[in-house]
Amino acid sequence: MSIKELRASTGLSQARFADMFSIPVATLKDWEIGRRTPPGYVLGMIQTILQHNGFLGEAFDAKEARRKSVQKCLAILLTATKGPNDLFMQALDSYIEGTLSLDEMEKKVDLLEYIGG
Repeated sequence: MSIKELRASTGLSQARFADMFSIPVATLKDWEIGRRTPPGYVLGMIQTILQHNGFLGEAFDAKEARRKSVQKCLAILLTATKGPNDLFMQALDSYIEGTLSLDEMEKKVDLLEYIGG
């Protein structure tokens, strides 16, 4: 996988990605357009770090799928009520991170535990 593919798969901007790895943005841009080539071991280390931190692979894909479902639910929730409270937003973060199951979230939403009045 190229450096450009690695960065694109994370959804991070060039500046944020470069900052994450302490790479000058100009160097990252040169690598992405092919003006320069990053050492192979650097690509391997970046890919390993991204996988370990949940930016790549099945865990990342699952997190992104949960994030998209939450965005859709929030759009509906925000149009039907005065909006979610802080507890609901914390629960959303827990769901996106995978520490709260969808079943747990749905039970609490059904009981209107999170809906602000």
